[in-house]
Amino acid sequence: MVALKSAGFDFIEPAWREDDLARLGPEFGGELRKLAERTGCPVRSAILGTFPNLGLRLRDQAAPRAESDVFARACDTLAAAGGDVLLLPNWSQEGAADFDDLYTAFLREAGERAGQSGVKLAIEHIPASKYRNTAVQVFELAERVGRENVGVYYDIVNGLYIGDDPVASARTVAPRVLQFHVKDYRPGNRSLESMPLREVKDLFEAAGFRGRVATEIDPIEGPGRQTNAHLVAALATLRQNGY
Repeated sequence: MVALKSAGFDFIEPAWREDDLARLGPEFGGELRKLAERTGCPVRSAILGTFPNLGLRLRDQAAPRAESDVFARACDTLAAAGGDVLLLPNWSQEGAADFDDLYTAFLREAGERAGQSGVKLAIEHIPASKYRNTAVQVFELAERVGRENVGVYYDIVNGLYIGDDPVASARTVAPRVLQFHVKDYRPGNRSLESMPLREVKDLFEAAGFRGRVATEIDPIEGPGRQTNAHLVAALATLRQNGY
């Protein structure tokens, strides 16, 4: 948090995984808020790293209650920390005919609970998923859910892995974008500077988006020599493009 603030960034987006679940709750959120006050780098969004394979777990009749408890505590943590967007990485090792109904029913209830904490649930498209792996497909899922605080966490690069055009998909999902990621596309040798940063930003703002963008960029140096130089350069690029 100190390093990000020093580089000029406005917030941090932590990831909460299996090992973190026991800590989730208002008390942990209060600890994060105190860290934010001390470092000047608040938690504005977070990643619920246990969302993958949700559909498989929901087939167990006892699972929805346990999953709802995790969601509720994650939302309470985020709200207590001062954040409002919970990223749900939509990866599944399989796709099944019953998934749409399972996800829709669960996310409707989860959306209502998240709303009580002032939190939005943002579904991110993960290209390797066997279930709804494009931005447009998770947009369609959010449409099925039908809650204003359940939408899309758009990633400017993820679609490139499966041949999607980032501008075309951004245009389709813009009405439900709650936050988005920007980064480079190393497999295609495309730098952050070459991404359609301004086009995507303008599309989202024209649709009423007034939220945040988060960087998701790996260091450029090799192991043992890594610095935050890539983050400083990324922020400069974003500023040049109106962010």
